[in-house]
Amino acid sequence: MGKLAERLADERRSGVYRLEVTDALEEAAAIDGFPIVRVALDDAEGGQLLAACARALALRVDGDWAGLATALADPAWSPAAGHVLLFSGFEALVRREPDALAPLLATLRAAAARRRMQGLRFFAAFLDPTRTLSLDPLYDRRRHSAITVARETDQGGAA
Repeated sequence: MGKLAERLADERRSGVYRLEVTDALEEAAAIDGFPIVRVALDDAEGGQLLAACARALALRVDGDWAGLATALADPAWSPAAGHVLLFSGFEALVRREPDALAPLLATLRAAAARRRMQGLRFFAAFLDPTRTLSLDPLYDRRRHSAITVARETDQGGAA
């Protein structure tokens, strides 16, 4: 968990990622004091994706995706030291409309870049255990789990 908490604490790492499970993210966000805003896209349609995201994020967005990026980058949106947006349930939408998430991903990347320039932390993570999206992993649990097991075994602890 230490590595993930360190990553979340580093504004230079702000960005858009995927992850396979949420337990490590939830623990690391709690360590860093970042709220996790969950955005369930289970029933989302491509045409209503902007409205669904704005509603889930409790933002008033007039206009388009650029307006959402501006709202997310505005420090007045939330007083927290950092933000973690956790997106789930997008698989059916992507199967129906393969490019439906493109404007959302671009918006989240723009918001993360603006937050980075402000010295603030902003992470959007897509719960994607099947690796549907071409995103870098926020946390590679298999790599870190193997390291933990190896350390415990080397030190004589339980594996």
